[in-house]
Amino acid sequence: MSVHDDDWAAAQPAGFAELLNGAIDVHVHGQSDLVAGTASRGADEGVLRLAQRYGMAGWVLKSHLWPTTDRAFALRRIAGPDFAVHGSFTLNPALGGVSPTVVELAAAHGASVIFFPTWGAAADAGRGGYITGLLRRLSPSIDTFVEERAIRVVDGNGELTGAARETLDACAALGLSVATGHVDLAESTAIVEHCAGVEHTRVLVTHPLHYVNDAGELRRFTDAGVLVELAAAPLLHPDAHLHVRDLARAVETLGPDQLVLSSDVFSRWVPPEPECLRLVAEQLVYLGVDRASVHRMLAVNPRRFLGIGVDSP
Repeated sequence: MSVHDDDWAAAQPAGFAELLNGAIDVHVHGQSDLVAGTASRGADEGVLRLAQRYGMAGWVLKSHLWPTTDRAFALRRIAGPDFAVHGSFTLNPALGGVSPTVVELAAAHGASVIFFPTWGAAADAGRGGYITGLLRRLSPSIDTFVEERAIRVVDGNGELTGAARETLDACAALGLSVATGHVDLAESTAIVEHCAGVEHTRVLVTHPLHYVNDAGELRRFTDAGVLVELAAAPLLHPDAHLHVRDLARAVETLGPDQLVLSSDVFSRWVPPEPECLRLVAEQLVYLGVDRASVHRMLAVNPRRFLGIGVDSP
């Protein structure tokens, strides 16, 4: 017995796709991000078709290990003109780390977004990062690899390293959006300040609620007009320390104008990516966030991050 799109739609509440109409998810992990032998979520093509049924307009594909530009190119060919798929590079040690050369090659390969280090960030290693724990199951040598190559983007004086400055300058010159990855708050601040100095505004502070207890700490970014990500993933994880009410409080504290709502999901126990976004969006509305604010976080601000028009897929 097979389940068809019409069966899925019939099982959903009336107007189930309304909140996601025009949404662009800037943090989509495809299949498979970490290991080919584990079908952690549905195949990209099927999830893409479902996202289209939800009225979504695009994705940024992100991987902790490899470029997603090839996959984005392949998916664009089946998606059609009304759904954009953006590729990215993540500047972990396996891809060469924080380097303007990597950025130049990423741009030449069609990337739209550069993520700063995730599991390769010294800050992430220091906090016992979740992704490193997963990689440890796959690679017995990963701890030594990270210990030898962990990346900090600021020096002992809190200033950006030369490599980080050159990398950000390359992103600005080549028109690539920048996401801060799993670096710490001080490093994110240094990244944001440098980008402001070179008038590069397409910057996203990656899911900082993972690392702070008080959303008010993030006013340093939102008050300066910098976009901040709220991700659904930790709300749907058995080891989660966040609740959807924490996201609702963050919206109340910071306002929606600088916030981006994304999925960041890839575990097999979660629903498909568009349904994860819908679950969180619907709950935010239930908790008092108005629908216009949810639309801004899902559709308007992601386009600003990507530097595309308000009507662009």
